[in-house]
Amino acid sequence: MRQRFQTEENDRNFGGNEARFFASAGGLTIAMGNILGVIESAPNLYLPTKSAGVGLEGNGFSELAANTYTNGGAFGWTAYQSGGAAQDNDGVEVIYSMNGIGLHAHSTDSSYGLGANYKFADYTVAVAYEEWNEGARDGDNILFASIGGKFGAFDAALSYADTEYAGLSAEKISLRGGYTVNDALYVYGFVADEDGPTGVSVDTAYGLGASYGLGGGASVEGGWTSNQNGDNIVSAGIFFSF
Repeated sequence: MRQRFQTEENDRNFGGNEARFFASAGGLTIAMGNILGVIESAPNLYLPTKSAGVGLEGNGFSELAANTYTNGGAFGWTAYQSGGAAQDNDGVEVIYSMNGIGLHAHSTDSSYGLGANYKFADYTVAVAYEEWNEGARDGDNILFASIGGKFGAFDAALSYADTEYAGLSAEKISLRGGYTVNDALYVYGFVADEDGPTGVSVDTAYGLGASYGLGGGASVEGGWTSNQNGDNIVSAGIFFSF
């Protein structure tokens, strides 16, 4: 079982969220409840930073190919909900991994998703698709594809998403790269460009960031991003992992 307790220095004091129940045997995992979702689990979706999701890296989620201005922003897909009830994300998923092959399928009350990935040497290719068939999002869908890997001290990933949302469509491509300077310091950057529907103007997003390990599970995380709205975001902080 997985359950998260979250509190922040504002009004987002969620307490405990809905649980994800799962059982694994060999390379097979079956889960229900607050599921992960196929887009959310697709390799190369996120930057490989320790603090992704808590805001310390200063990059938000502008680098995500599936996060388009057209579809209303991040998490327009089924994903594990950190706070409160999972609501529409409540469902069941089956995950299989063996000999470099990964398969993933999920079903909720409003959507279904299918994903596959393959790892060879230090490289991974992936594709994932989610479609909604009920409620206000009936007919919406996201197709995501990526390739990424490591070569020496460098890592890079190229990802693409085609999104249909509320009768509008958008395509977005994201390229990110990083360099491990030494055992403590990792630096990275990204650029992401969206082709939205006629009449929608979206800025190219780009950003830089760094992570410096302090030892004992602590690291300094910081970054700067110019996002798809043309806003500049800078943030930094200390991340702890125990």
